Amino acid sequence: MNRLKKGALGAAMALASTSATAQDYSDVPAFLAGSEIAVGVLEHAANFHPLSGRMTLDMPTRRIGQIYGAEKENCTADVQFTYRSPPLHFFLKPRLTAKVQVSTGGRTNFASFGEEWRQDTLHGWLYGQAGIGVTVHDGYSFTPEPYARDLTASEVHRRRQISSRRTSFGSPVLFNPNASIGVRVSERWAVEASWEHFSHAGLFSKRNPGIDNIGLRLVRTLGR
Repeated sequence: MNRLKKGALGAAMALASTSATAQDYSDVPAFLAGSEIAVGVLEHAANFHPLSGRMTLDMPTRRIGQIYGAEKENCTADVQFTYRSPPLHFFLKPRLTAKVQVSTGGRTNFASFGEEWRQDTLHGWLYGQAGIGVTVHDGYSFTPEPYARDLTASEVHRRRQISSRRTSFGSPVLFNPNASIGVRVSERWAVEASWEHFSHAGLFSKRNPGIDNIGLRLVRTLGR
């Protein structure tokens, strides 16, 4: 919880600094009008999946001391920076989206590019949003085997430390289905509750633990 509070404070300060600069240059180019920047704080490896409940419910009973891949990275906080384009004028008006998600606990970082679709209600003061993207990460596709033959004691220890703290994602490229619910507090500002999932759907290898992140974003619309 303390990690999340510290992350939230840092994220709010970062967006406040960015928005102050944006206000100084309020005459943004026409192609940026209606675009958004956002900063968020997410719980890393929250083990929450809105499409099928908590993911561990679908997994077999664990032996004592056994943990699943994605759980190795939990109890840490991420800071996420997002840019969304203005709505495009085709196919339900998607927004192109770029995201960078940085782990504050020394776990995996993610960079994503994709599209998001938004549905407004209550005259635009409340909206739901869903998206899909492609992600690269700086973590492990496969963590090193700690019990391989002919390893030194120090190398075994190093590999065990990695194996206990890092997830084997099974691929350097992942998919990023995501969803959020936003509430506008003014024409320029909104707050979103967000869910981010990263996995490769078993397309690139048999190892596909998946990882879920949930949190809050502060969003600012440019050019209004």
